Amino acid sequence: MKIERIAIDSQVLGGNVLAIQDFDPAADFAAFERSYIADYQPVYVSAKVPLERILDVHSLEHAGFQLAECQIRSIIKLRKPYDVASYPYDFERVVREEDLGPVLDIAGTTFVHDRFSTDRSIDPAVSGARFRGYVRQSFLAPDQAVYRLVDRERRTVAFKTHRYVSGTEVLFLLGGVHADYKTLGLGLINEYFEFNELIRKGIRKGITHISAANYPVFNLEIAHLGFRVLTTFAVMRKRYGPV
Repeated sequence: MKIERIAIDSQVLGGNVLAIQDFDPAADFAAFERSYIADYQPVYVSAKVPLERILDVHSLEHAGFQLAECQIRSIIKLRKPYDVASYPYDFERVVREEDLGPVLDIAGTTFVHDRFSTDRSIDPAVSGARFRGYVRQSFLAPDQAVYRLVDRERRTVAFKTHRYVSGTEVLFLLGGVHADYKTLGLGLINEYFEFNELIRKGIRKGITHISAANYPVFNLEIAHLGFRVLTTFAVMRKRYGPV
C-alpha cells in the first residue's frame, strides 16, 4: 500500500488530505495507519476499491472508514464528429487568465453530487473551492486543457476540462453548465463540441469517472452518448480532524 497527499484538497480543507493507493486487506493496516498519521497528521483519508471486492470494503469499514461515494469508470470510442452547425456557440480553449474567471465561477457552483458536497461533516463551501482549484490546475498543467462554450454574445455558458493520456486517449476531468442555462440541453451540446475538438486532434478514446449519484450525467453519458461502464468503485473515507 502507498499513501499520496492530495495537494488541492489539502489546501482547501486546511489540513493534509491523503489517498490510499493499492489497498491490501492482507496487510497490517493498523501499522500502516500509524505511519501515515505520524508523517502527515491528516484530516481526511480516502481509499478507492472496486465495488465487487467486498472484503476490501469491509476491511476499510473495520478500520473506521465509511462509504463516501459509488464511482463509475466508463469509456467511449470517438469515431466521427457530431453535426454542431446549427448550435449558436463556439468551443474554444482557455489560454488567457481573463477568460478563466467565468469558468471558475461555474466550477464553484455547478457541482452538487460529489463526495464532498454530499458529506454532511464537511463545510458545503469546500466542494466549490476544490473544483475551482482543479480547473485552475488544468489551466496551468501542460498535459491538461480547459475549454469553454461561448454564445454569440461571448458569454461563457459551459466548460470542459480533460487530460491527455497519450496521442490518442484522454481522461475526461470536469464539465459544467452555467446555472442560468441548465435547462437548455447544453450538457449534451457541450459534449458534442468537446468530442469534435478531440477527434480533430486525433484522439480516439476517452475515460471518465462519475459519481453514481449524479444521475443526470450518468444518463447523458450512458444512454445518449454511448459510454460503456468499465468498473464501479467504492470510495471510502475517514475523518481525522476538523474541516
